[in-house]
Amino acid sequence: MASRVRSAEDSRARILDAAEKLFAEEGYDATPTSRVAERAGVYKGLVFHYFARKIDLLLALVERVPIEEIASLEAEVVPGDVAATLLNVAADFDVWYSRSSGSRLILFREAATHPEVSGALAEMNARLIGLVHRALDGALGDGAVPERRRTAAATTFAIALLNHAHWRDVGLPTFELSDIADLLGEGLAIRH
Repeated sequence: MASRVRSAEDSRARILDAAEKLFAEEGYDATPTSRVAERAGVYKGLVFHYFARKIDLLLALVERVPIEEIASLEAEVVPGDVAATLLNVAADFDVWYSRSSGSRLILFREAATHPEVSGALAEMNARLIGLVHRALDGALGDGAVPERRRTAAATTFAIALLNHAHWRDVGLPTFELSDIADLLGEGLAIRH
């Protein structure tokens, strides 16, 4: 029985590997499921056994974006030092971002035309912002207004993490993450 389960997991993984490569090369809409099956070395019916609809293949790629790898950002907290905490978070994010490049790039490209994918990405982004928010909570303790923490977490994610990594990947000049971390740290230190 264990070999049958392993075989099923292997078949599903081969199908997803094939879909990821083909979607990256040709795009989701231009890739028929028959090509996915052919590349995976399985019958077309097996693709539909694991993925009832073609869009389910694309959504399964969200599972391959390893969010759990950076779920331990709390360990990177430097109590009392927002800037150092944000730089630690940025370093962890950078490692995660490079490991998730294949699936992540496909999902971002396809999100514009597939609402199911944009919804899955929105959920993933919310989880990542939540991780940054918890790291800020650990660095700040009881200090800083909650609304400012939420804004700082979203700003860190959108600008300091996501844009910085993307700009670097496409060869655009980047900015100093330490300057952004210092600015956010100083802004959070102001109490209203």
